[in-house]
Amino acid sequence: MEEKKIEETVNHLTEMKKDRKKQKRKMPKEVSQKIWKKIFYQLLTTIGIMLYFVVLNLAYVNMREERLIGDIKVFAGAFLVVGIVMLEKAYREEKGKYVLTGIESLVFSLHTLSIMHVITLFKYDFRLYLLTSSYIFSIYYVLKSIIIYIREKRIYSKGLSDISEIIKKEEPTKKEATKKVNKEENQNEKIENKENITVAPKKKPIKKGNKKTSTKKTQTKKQTTIAKEKVKTETKKKESSEENKTTRSKNSSQKTNSKKGNSKKTKTQKQKEEEVKEND
Repeated sequence: MEEKKIEETVNHLTEMKKDRKKQKRKMPKEVSQKIWKKIFYQLLTTIGIMLYFVVLNLAYVNMREERLIGDIKVFAGAFLVVGIVMLEKAYREEKGKYVLTGIESLVFSLHTLSIMHVITLFKYDFRLYLLTSSYIFSIYYVLKSIIIYIREKRIYSKGLSDISEIIKKEEPTKKEATKKVNKEENQNEKIENKENITVAPKKKPIKKGNKKTSTKKTQTKKQTTIAKEKVKTETKKKESSEENKTTRSKNSSQKTNSKKGNSKKTKTQKQKEEEVKEND
């Protein structure tokens, strides 16, 4: 069973490796939808910016300068508030996506505030300045959408490239599994041969009695063991007392023999001295 599972996984990974080039060309629907959603959001922002500058051009033609300046300040304040809110959200949730949008809105608000100041300093035409600024912002967002598409595609391709590393790790495990299976088969064959030669005798089932009888038996066994230990200790004490008596008797006999020998030596010396005196 283990071999079959390993083979199935390896075959599945090899198929994924073969179809990796095709998958790079044809991404799945879920991944492509996520990428196109991000790109669509960027394109919507470009369209909104273009419409904003078109509205300002129309207002410049149809409205007075004082009212137009007041409207520009209102739009700049609105963009500034949006930028601050997005930065706070990015700080709370720790997401770089909100940071970038916040910075973009702050830059856009500063641009709207500086429109009238730049026109009066450098003496530009209001319509041309707004057209050039709209083209610059639209090019920025188009480049941003292209970068997002390339980045997401690279992330997807890296996920596919990890499959080859997994296959390299799985192939040696397959070989090790086959070796283990062969060893187990050999061990099972040896065990079967031994069982055929020597069959172990069946153990008789032990009948379990009541709990009361088992407790009584254990108590009687304890009592018998205690009695045996007492008898052994008494016998050891008797043997030790007898040994001490024998050693004492031996020591006393040795002392008496030594005294007798010394008395005999003194008598023989006295006899020799008397004989010497008689001879003189």
